[in-house]
Amino acid sequence: MIRLFVNAPLKTGEKVVLSAPQSHYLVHVMRLTKGGQMICFNGQDGDWHAVLNADKKEWFLLPQKQVSAQQTREKSILCLALIKRDPLAFALQKAVELGVGEIRLLQTDRSQAERVNLDRLRAIIVEACEQCERNDVPVLIAPVSLKKALDDLSGHAQCIYLSERGETKGKMAPLNPAFFIGPEGGWSERELALFEEKGAFSWHLGKTILRAETAATTALALWHYAPEIKKLAI
Repeated sequence: MIRLFVNAPLKTGEKVVLSAPQSHYLVHVMRLTKGGQMICFNGQDGDWHAVLNADKKEWFLLPQKQVSAQQTREKSILCLALIKRDPLAFALQKAVELGVGEIRLLQTDRSQAERVNLDRLRAIIVEACEQCERNDVPVLIAPVSLKKALDDLSGHAQCIYLSERGETKGKMAPLNPAFFIGPEGGWSERELALFEEKGAFSWHLGKTILRAETAATTALALWHYAPEIKKLAI
């Protein structure tokens, strides 16, 4: 069944007006007509069974009943250096599928882009939630410097940076994990010193050098689906 994210409260019988792109998608792409059924969610009220309807002015949904409660999960954070457009989109899509709770973009010494289209990236995140049947939508935070990201997360998360040529070392705290993934070319010496200064945990994934999008996917998959990994600092 079609799943659709809507930016509106969900209550039984309370009309949810669709945007023009949503109407086009449902009516012209998916070929739904009045009475068509789907699941909708807004990231707060769980999944709802809804029926498509229209009047002379607009298409809208009528939520019928909640079919599953709002999801809650361990809040992992992905802090990803700005990389090229397509690999960045891939990394965000897979991070959503793997359960990440928040995504922070980083402007690093070797970043491959200076600007990003945040609206496009948020759309990718929402589409991934629709596809993988998540009803919680990860937060996306605009690019900041590595230092600011570390300062902002200090005391609130365990910062873990992927070290392509180093070793796994450090002391883990019982906090939500924040995974720092560098750009092509890796972290600079200045940035490695900054991680050391801030007491971040260094995680080495193996002998081969991974692309940023591969490293992000691997780290999240291991953390969420291989519980023994969480003991690596004990």
